[in-house]
Formats: sequence, structure tokens, C-alpha cells
Amino acid sequence: MFTQSDFAQMRFLEGRWKGIGPDGAPFYEEYDFPAPATLRSRRFPDAQFAAASDGSTVTLEAGTVMARWGEFTWKATEVADGVACFAPVNAPSSFCWRRTGPASVEVVQRWQDEHGKDQAYTVPLVRLAGPEGGD
Repeated sequence: MFTQSDFAQMRFLEGRWKGIGPDGAPFYEEYDFPAPATLRSRRFPDAQFAAASDGSTVTLEAGTVMARWGEFTWKATEVADGVACFAPVNAPSSFCWRRTGPASVEVVQRWQDEHGKDQAYTVPLVRLAGPEGGD
């Protein structure tokens, strides 16, 4: 069971970020809290942050923290200061956000390939602006 206080620990994600995807292309994300029990993530094609191309939500629902992106859902396994990890409910992989510095986060995605071999990919994010500094 997670509390509102636990959920608030994900505020380390709040702000604007730049990442480099698996294909080598940069992407831009913005995380905000439009409500106390909702973390919203929006992806943008460029640093102008003008028109979101994709998005997801993380919500606190009766002691459970759920992440949703399109048809996929995940359930939180850990939410603590500087870390939030999710296991698949209806999704092909698990993922964790982990603060690695005052202006950096890494997103680690884990899955099994078609042969059952464990796979992982890490995406570093660098803060562009937000409550902890940056532009």
C-alpha cells in the first residue's frame, strides 16, 4: 500500500528533460502533477515543447500506484526518494526511474526477448528546467 506521501516522492521527475532514445534520436519529456495523485508525462518532438506527440499517466488509486501508456499498464513495486519502479500488468516490460544526480535521471527498461533471455536498456535523461534547477 502506497500513501500520498509516498506518491509525492516522485516529484524528482517534475520538470523538462532531454533524453536519447534507443535509435539515437533525441526526445524531450515534461513531467508535472496536474493533481496531487496524478503524475503526467508528455513527450515532445523538439525542445520547443509546443505540441506533445505522446503521453502517459501515473496515478495513486486506493493505495496502488498505476502507470498507463496507451493500452499498457504497470503497477508500482517501489516508490521512494529518487526511485520509482513498475512491474508489468498488461505490458511487455518493467521499468524504473532513478535519480542519478541533481539534474539527471536514468530510465531502465527490462524485458525478455523471444528466446526468454533477459534484456535491458538504459535511457539517461538530463534536466532542462524544473524545480531542482536547470534552464
